[in-house]
Amino acid sequence: MATVNGDGPKKRKKRVFKVLLLGAAVGGAAYAISKRQRPCSCASIPLEERVLLKDEENLSGLGSIMNALLTQLLQDPAKLAILDSLDLVLAIEPREQPETAITMTFSGGCVVIEPGVSPGAEIHIICDIEVLMQMASMGSGLDAVKFMTGPAGREMAARFRSGELKVRGLATHPLAMMRFSRLLAPAQA
Repeated sequence: MATVNGDGPKKRKKRVFKVLLLGAAVGGAAYAISKRQRPCSCASIPLEERVLLKDEENLSGLGSIMNALLTQLLQDPAKLAILDSLDLVLAIEPREQPETAITMTFSGGCVVIEPGVSPGAEIHIICDIEVLMQMASMGSGLDAVKFMTGPAGREMAARFRSGELKVRGLATHPLAMMRFSRLLAPAQA
């Protein structure tokens, strides 16, 4: 009877291993299929048409600012490469004027800016305009670490702790948020 109980955990481990192996294979196949079905890149589209405005007459000043900022940043080939790698729906909602919120959809090397907060937004940033501009100027990588250890970074961290700055979806999409921050970061001289 002791040998039968000894075989039970081994068989269970083998079964669990087989299920994990099968899950990894199915996940890998699904990933490969999804990569093949992605729309083609906007590389052949002129630079001026990579930033698209949807419902332009209802777009707020924030939408116009982001349009101008992205259009200027995309003059840099390194920023174009980041844009080509972004696949994200991001909403920005100013705390003091929620009616001026915008949603930016990054896909296939293009970005669509539209008014309002899309219910499908993967990342939703709620903050004051000045905090948003600070976020855009903080840089990425080592520059971001330097920024966060300075007075402006400590102030931003305090706003995050107090709830003045909220970033919903950051935990589930950290890599996309890092790419977005690299896109907005000032170009390295």
